[in-house]
Amino acid sequence: MLAVILVNAVILGWATYGGSALPYLEGVEWFVIGLFVVEMFLKLYAWRGGFWRDGWNWFDFAVVVISLIPAAGPFAVLRILRVLRVLRVVTAVPQMRQIIGALFKAVPGMGTVIGLLLIVVYTSAILAQQMFGETVPEFFGNLGTTLYTMFLLMTTENWPDVSDAVLEHHPSAWIFFVIYIVLTAFIILNLVIGVIVTSMEQEFSKGRWAEDQELELVQHNAVMDRLVELSEQVRRLEDRLGAEGGDAQDGDDATAKVSVGDGGDPPSGQESSGGGSG
Repeated sequence: MLAVILVNAVILGWATYGGSALPYLEGVEWFVIGLFVVEMFLKLYAWRGGFWRDGWNWFDFAVVVISLIPAAGPFAVLRILRVLRVLRVVTAVPQMRQIIGALFKAVPGMGTVIGLLLIVVYTSAILAQQMFGETVPEFFGNLGTTLYTMFLLMTTENWPDVSDAVLEHHPSAWIFFVIYIVLTAFIILNLVIGVIVTSMEQEFSKGRWAEDQELELVQHNAVMDRLVELSEQVRRLEDRLGAEGGDAQDGDDATAKVSVGDGGDPPSGQESSGGGSG
């Protein structure tokens, strides 16, 4: 299916050139769409209700449905979205799915940092419009123009053009530009990158952590089984020692009884003979 997706991507790109090969390309495209439909039915048959539990399957289903929309009629504009079939490469490559998943998991952290960035940009725009709006209206004439200028400064794209125009009227304005660019381009944007990198590290290490946990569980079970075996051996040794100790105690009792019998009164036969002789 990955090969089919790549072929479909080549066809979509080739079709933009038009020419005499366009009818043949459309035929191959419909053949590819047929393969996508067959794949979707096979997945639905194999997974039943479990198919809808994965968000990537929803994406594949939507792409296939869009591909079946006719090129004419009120929904013809949706045919533009057939280019989304190229994005099925993401669903076919597990490493790409991990990257996309990490990006989605980084959204909450990025939202906080981006919110801070927007606050800084908006505050700086109001401040710059009040300071430079009258002298440099082409860059700071109103709030909308100033926000766009602040965005250009943040990207450091052609920012000397803006700063030179302002410095002609405000020689000390370089302090504003330096502070703003360092704060936005070098600090806050790097925080966004840091959040994304951290999320990706967690996503890629999650699989290794699960493998480590499984290995530790196997080792733990092996150790516990060994301890149970050793405990059983110790119990058997204790039972054997107890049995041998009991036999030894019985032998000592028997010996003591014999010793007592030897040191007591003589037998009755001896007593009668002695009395007769006396």
